[in-house]
Parts: sequence; structure tokens; C-alpha cells
Amino acid sequence: SLKLEWTADQATRCGQRIELRPGGRPVDLMSYQLLRLRGEATGQVVVAVEDMAGHGREHNHPLATVTGTFDLSIPVKEIGRGVDLRQVTALVVSSEGHRGQIEFEQLSLSQSDAIKKQPVGTGFWVWNYRTAIQEPHTILTTCRMQACSRVLIQMPSLSDDEVIWRDYSRLLSLVQEAGIDALALDGYPEAIQEPHLLADKVRRLLQLVRPGALSGIQLDIEPYLLPGFLDDDAQLRRYLGVIETVHETIQGRARLSMVIPFWLATPTVGGRPLAYAVMDRADEVAVMSYRTDLDEVQDIAEDILRYGDVIEKPVWLAVETTLLPLEQHVVLRRDLRPDRADALLDRRHSRLRWKPISEAGASTESEEWFRIHHRFTVRPERLTFAGRSRVEVSKAIGQILDRTPHRSFAGVIIHDLDGFRALPE
Repeated sequence: SLKLEWTADQATRCGQRIELRPGGRPVDLMSYQLLRLRGEATGQVVVAVEDMAGHGREHNHPLATVTGTFDLSIPVKEIGRGVDLRQVTALVVSSEGHRGQIEFEQLSLSQSDAIKKQPVGTGFWVWNYRTAIQEPHTILTTCRMQACSRVLIQMPSLSDDEVIWRDYSRLLSLVQEAGIDALALDGYPEAIQEPHLLADKVRRLLQLVRPGALSGIQLDIEPYLLPGFLDDDAQLRRYLGVIETVHETIQGRARLSMVIPFWLATPTVGGRPLAYAVMDRADEVAVMSYRTDLDEVQDIAEDILRYGDVIEKPVWLAVETTLLPLEQHVVLRRDLRPDRADALLDRRHSRLRWKPISEAGASTESEEWFRIHHRFTVRPERLTFAGRSRVEVSKAIGQILDRTPHRSFAGVIIHDLDGFRALPE
């Protein structure tokens, strides 16, 4: 057992921390399903959990208020809504007033009985809705050849006439009747500034499709393409707000799926990974895990798959088949000395200027100097299967389906139908 007592002369709330840092490193709770707390408390004692970010800003996430004899089993997925489960640093106990006492007889983490892994499938993204409406047989034939289980088709524009929208809704019905899940696809970065327009499109579609003709709606917003998105907490919250708005608009008539890049598990909002905040609000996610090395596909999506396991949300991975350019990347580091800098960031005009820079064009009020820290090249063959045969791509997808062990893993989406059809046989 573990007994804690605390007193303070004047504090209105006081308590103690139970450090959870074996070897000085945070505890990773992502592989567990249940936290059990059993013991006895004098008075009302708040039991909370703290993660690395919370420790830095002296904040913790309350789990329960206990008094007398207690025996609690707390799902880890509920804890994950308040902290980053990968970086838990302490259990914090506190009480109102200057005195408190708690004795833990059991403090343990457990894994649930084996949960069956869900069936996995494959799907295609389709962006040209006009061609899809005119040539539905192309979609169905390709899907039958690949035994795909879903198709995600770009929605028409709000400015399109009623004929296009009705034809689009009939296309979704046709796909659904063929035994393939039909999902409507839409989204653009500026949607975080005008969510009502996206909601209007969803309402228009739901008025046209018959019940059962639509499996889901998928949003591919990519707000990080907007300047300063990741540095602006207000923009991050607007992004989450769009998801909530569309979810409310759907009113349970279809699943809400979100497309996210694998690295969205790194930036945080409210101290938690942005990817996890998205997953909490959606019914599933599709991860842009565009790599041709299968081990790398799984590595970059691991944290999202693990959180999907915890909160029991499906996670789709994605592969790329369209042509991509050779990418030259330059990493810049700020430098206070203009004489050794390679570039000038002009914030006033929102542009980066490379040397040589004329003295007349350089001031110091709204500009920052940078020098090249690192250069690297990303070759397209690392990201896309373009140029390989359909047989090779199908084999690679089969290996992902067979080798991804997570119960959250739902399947692989191919970007995109046209890219795959352009591959040699």
C-alpha cells in the first residue's frame, strides 16, 4: 500500500505528487485500457494525472474525487481526453483546505481481454466528380478488380446546378448498391474560416441522398497550408470547430471521417496532440502515410494507430500512386548577423528573400535574417508508387493489410483512382 498525508499552513488546496518516471522518463500509457485505483481517503481528495506539458505549466487533469473507501476502474481512453498518454509524468492528489490523507491499496494498469481486430479493406479517392458521374462503370470495374470496400468521391461545388447534385447523389447510390461503401469527400484550408459553407454542402447532399445511400462524409481540410496555422492557437481551435460543426450537421446519418497527415500527432492544442483532438471529434481518420517502404508506413502512423486502439476509432492508412516532383528542402536557422545570413524573412510582405539582397530593400523593423542550416532531398520514389505496376502496388497494399497489427487499423486508401489506373499492368 501507499499512504500519503499532507498539511499546509495557509493553502486553500494542497497535496502531493506521485512521480511516474521510471528511469527519469515519462510513462507511456497508450498500451493499456484500464487504470484501477483502490484505497481509502480522509475527506474529499481529488485524484488527477499529469503529463509532460501539464508539468511545465503546473496543470493536471482530474480523474475523480474520492472519499472514504473507494475502488475505481477508469478507462484509459477517458484519461487520454485530458492528457497525452505517451508522456504521463505523475499522479497528483490534493484536497481543499490545509490537510489531507489518502492510502492506495492498489494502483495498477491493465490490458483488456484480447479484442478482435476488425475486418480490413481498401478504397480509392476520386477527385473528378464530373468524370465520375459520366463514367461510373470505370469506378465500379476498378473496384471489382481490386476488391475494394469503399470509394470516396469529391462533392460538387455549391455553385453547381441541381442536375449535377442529383446525378452525384445517384452515383453514390449506385456505388452503395454495388456493395461498396460510398463516402462524400470535401474540404479546403479556408474552411476553418467559413465552416458554414462546408455545412451547407453537407446539408444539400443529405437532402438529396436516400437513407442508406451514404456511408460517410470525409473532410480533407489541410489547414496547415494556411500561413502561421501551427503557431496560432485560435486557428487550431477553429479547425476543431469545423469538425464539430459538420458532425452536428450530419446528425448521425453518416460517419464523419477526417484526413490527417501522420505528423499531426506532434503539434499540440490545449496541451494535447492535435491529431488526438481530431480523432476525439471524428468517427474515423485516414492518415496520409505516403511512403513506399512498408516499415516506414507503419512507423510514421504508429502513434495515431495506438491512440485509435485506445479510443476504439478506425484508422485508415494511405498510399500514393500519382506522380510527384523531386523535393529539395532547406532548413533555415535564425541568425542575428546579416553579413553571414543567406535569406531574409520579410514579415510585412509575407515573403522570404534570398541573397543577394539590395541594401535599399533591407530594413530591420519587420525582418529576420536566416542562414542555411541543412539541405536534404526527398526523392519521389520514397513517397509514391508512380511508375510501378499495379501488381506491385497491390502486393504492397496486401502486405500492409497483413502486417499492421493494431485493432484500430481499418485498411488502405489509394491516392487516387486515376493515378492507380495510369499504372502499367
